[in-house]
Amino acid sequence: MGLRGDLGELPLPDLVQMTSVGGKTGRLVLYDEEGAVAGVLMFRGGRLVAAQSGELTAERAFYALLGLRTGSFDFDPAAQLDEADVDLSTESLLMEGMRRLDETYRMRRRLPAPAVVRYVGGDTEDALEARVLGYLGPGARTVGDVVEGLLVGGDADEYDALSALEHLAAGGTVRVGLPGEAGETDPEAGQPPQPELER
Repeated sequence: MGLRGDLGELPLPDLVQMTSVGGKTGRLVLYDEEGAVAGVLMFRGGRLVAAQSGELTAERAFYALLGLRTGSFDFDPAAQLDEADVDLSTESLLMEGMRRLDETYRMRRRLPAPAVVRYVGGDTEDALEARVLGYLGPGARTVGDVVEGLLVGGDADEYDALSALEHLAAGGTVRVGLPGEAGETDPEAGQPPQPELER
């Protein structure tokens, strides 16, 4: 027998813990507050064997879905499971996921979505940071645009993108400022569009 409910009443971390402790097997479909599918988690014997959220898969999809606070879920123990992508302990995933969520919220306060990112100078050896710099080009973009651009391809999530931006800013390679601060303007105002990331 399946289980359906509201994420406001039974949060995803609690639901995952119940699945783990009970050694459950099945597919958990998560819906956002508008009823659209936000992601799918598959469990075998209480362990996560597959996860999908947008273009994110495996652990990154799991971490992204932990941020859902509203919406609903449908757990189907009779669902046909796809081939396993991973075989991970949900306990360790939950611990790391909660740490990443806390750190993401902290970074969002330091790097809010409307903040403007400008290239100052320098280079990086890190592949993800290099993608940030390539995405910025010679112009400027908002933090929200950079994060969204890095999500393309599914090999980075919000935590990864904000961490890369924070490291580049700390090293002086980019400057981050809010529109309205001295010398900062909205990058969308009166400037030609920046090239999109290669897909």
